Amino acid sequence: MIITNGGGIGVLATDACEKYKVSLYDDQEALKKAFSSVMPEFGSTKNPVDLTGQATAEDYEKAMNLALKNDRIGSVMSLYCETALFDTEAFSKLLPETYARYRKEKPIVFSLFGGERIERAITKLRKSGIPVFPDVYEAVSCLGALYRSWEYARSPEETIEEVKIDYPAIEGALAAARADGRTFLLAHEAEQVAAALGIPTPQAIVAPDLDAAVAAAERIGYPVVMKVVSKDIIHKSDAGGVALDLENQVEVIDAYQAIMRSCRAYNPKAVIQGVEVAEMVRTGVETIIGARQDPSFGPVVMFGLGGIYVEVMKDVSFRAAPLGKRTAHSMIGEIRSYPLLLGVRGEKRKDIDAIADVAVRLGALVHRMRDITDIEINPLVVYDHGEGVKAVDVRILLKGSPGGE
Repeated sequence: MIITNGGGIGVLATDACEKYKVSLYDDQEALKKAFSSVMPEFGSTKNPVDLTGQATAEDYEKAMNLALKNDRIGSVMSLYCETALFDTEAFSKLLPETYARYRKEKPIVFSLFGGERIERAITKLRKSGIPVFPDVYEAVSCLGALYRSWEYARSPEETIEEVKIDYPAIEGALAAARADGRTFLLAHEAEQVAAALGIPTPQAIVAPDLDAAVAAAERIGYPVVMKVVSKDIIHKSDAGGVALDLENQVEVIDAYQAIMRSCRAYNPKAVIQGVEVAEMVRTGVETIIGARQDPSFGPVVMFGLGGIYVEVMKDVSFRAAPLGKRTAHSMIGEIRSYPLLLGVRGEKRKDIDAIADVAVRLGALVHRMRDITDIEINPLVVYDHGEGVKAVDVRILLKGSPGGE
């Protein structure tokens, strides 16, 4: 239940409830019967209940008591917009009293909007442990987290099935990096880890020289991608170390020479082992998926759509590892751009089951092998249902690397 004295802030709270999946109590008849006595005729008894700008602290107290005593209302959010007529001091005294009276019975949050007096009131109330926020989205996000926790506690415990992973092969790749004095894996080593995890990657061959690069391209089949292989060049694109969609032998030769020239200019001291020649994967939906050792939460798995969705919109979701298929599907379905995976404008549903399988495998990996601090697949290209996924670029960091533990 939302109680407010301003329609605008009430609308913002409603939008926030939709964002954080907090359901609004909507029994119109019950609301009208309960709250019509505490508001003028032009007020609104719908949820949010709008007491209007002429509401007093006493009106708020009556409305909050009615909502908090109603067995059908699970939680209450009280919003206040500063007005010239309202007694802010009286309202500031009301909040601790109401919170102390009902805090053990129902969740209550408050959001206050106004000028300097309101800011002082918020600071004072927060020091007293009152859940009051200057932003309605912050207030609603707390309720959303509480409801998700409650739903999680009520859901049956998920059995996490063991997945087949070649851990000795992964240990070998990590040992090779350590022996070379590195806290990160080179591209071909990361692909070895992906293969050991059972995650499909493009066919690829590491070529030490131009002749080998041409031979690799002919063997794989055009079009191909070429990437520099060097422990001294981590960000290949920044160094000009990547060439895409090479259609023939001439383009492979030109790309090889261009990559060598650019990378040597980027880092003259870099030791370049050669290039990786890989198949150019067919178009699908680009996603990003990864796992890491979080200093606060331990092993976690992350998923989101690639490109602008993750870079600009931060449209990602997280789960603790290890995780089962049900939890993985829940994580995938949580992102705002999830409908794109379901198929839009006549497109087919994408292989969400295959994404969930990758999430489970990454979660198992970081849960068991704590020496891996980060593993990121970007992009993980997802195809139509039943056609699987392909990990185009895999990045793995080990303990001791910048940003790692």
